[in-house]
Amino acid sequence: MQEWLEAADGKAEVLRYLKEQVPQIFCLKKESSPQEEEELMQTRLIHPLECFLFGEDPEEGLEKLKHGCSSSQLCGRVFKEGETVYSCDCAIDPTCVLCMDCFQDSVHKSHRYKMHASSGGGFCDCGDVEAWKIGPCCSKHDPGAPAAMVTDECDLEPELYERAEKLFRILLRYVTDFLVWEESFELSAELQPRKDNAYYCVLYNDEHHSYDHVIYTLQRSVNCDPAEAQIHTALIDKEQGRRAVKRGTLRSCQQARDLIRSNSQHISQQPLRVEILHTTVMAHQTFALRLGSWFQKIISYSGFRQAFCQVALEPDTDRDHLCLISRLMLHDAVMYKARKVIHELILCSMLMETDFKRLFAVEFTKHYKQLQKDFINDDHERSISITALSVQIFTVPTL
Repeated sequence: MQEWLEAADGKAEVLRYLKEQVPQIFCLKKESSPQEEEELMQTRLIHPLECFLFGEDPEEGLEKLKHGCSSSQLCGRVFKEGETVYSCDCAIDPTCVLCMDCFQDSVHKSHRYKMHASSGGGFCDCGDVEAWKIGPCCSKHDPGAPAAMVTDECDLEPELYERAEKLFRILLRYVTDFLVWEESFELSAELQPRKDNAYYCVLYNDEHHSYDHVIYTLQRSVNCDPAEAQIHTALIDKEQGRRAVKRGTLRSCQQARDLIRSNSQHISQQPLRVEILHTTVMAHQTFALRLGSWFQKIISYSGFRQAFCQVALEPDTDRDHLCLISRLMLHDAVMYKARKVIHELILCSMLMETDFKRLFAVEFTKHYKQLQKDFINDDHERSISITALSVQIFTVPTL
């Protein structure tokens, strides 16, 4: 948006806009349908941000990028849980795998291979010369093949790269601040709501309490019927990792929190994890998570990916010189299921750029001892942990 480009303090302008728009779309008193929420987010949040990024209509800007791209050797497809992947005797180690499309177009199709379901948290190694003894590239990713795909090696114009860095710096800080949010934190001045003193009592997933225990606790603590308690429990466990189980004043939410803790502690030695969040905070957290997915789409173009990596690895003078990606890693164990989005974002950014992969490996190794301690104490799904990225770093010879 033009006023953001011309503003002396672009960060303040963007945050002021998010302050007005985000609470109007997410976490309203009456829940909107997912489709309506998505449409509002695209038109009132994502589209203006992309207009600022490109300095023109986003569709025209993306079309120009596509025409300016050259072929890339790396596939880098991030695997979803349960997706079929292929390994071969030609791999440098057992962790090197191919996606189905690359496997079908590779020499490994005629070799001794194995197929299995991915547990998620990895990506296709097609094009990585350090991953394969022979045939590192399928026909689509072989830079010497006449039919090689046109993908993402794009040099951005200096003005576009500068705008990307500026916007990514604002948004990645925003995402980080809200995803590592703690109950005691307060909103920054730019995001303080003008009114609305409503709060949520938010229940988080854990591995200590059974379905029946959580349903029983909710029925006794927040006066919901069995069907409603069952829906809350299922969504917390299977999809979101947390859920608002009550909306009201600060006092009423605190009472609900105390009841949930006391009722669940009678069942298990550990009470359920429950926090009080202002509705505005919850709204910003919801959008921050959506921005993680938006980043994945935008940085599929290497010029934007380089700008993102540059910003993510910058030392933050306000936070003990920790870079933003390190802050996210160090909060991994308490980040509920939002961490899956962050893991995928790391896979398709830092680990796809050779120079930044090395810098990320240094940061990861620097915090490795603490990450392992957090992993040991983590009571969530062990398969979803930042420590799983060690296989992408410590098995690479040049690292």
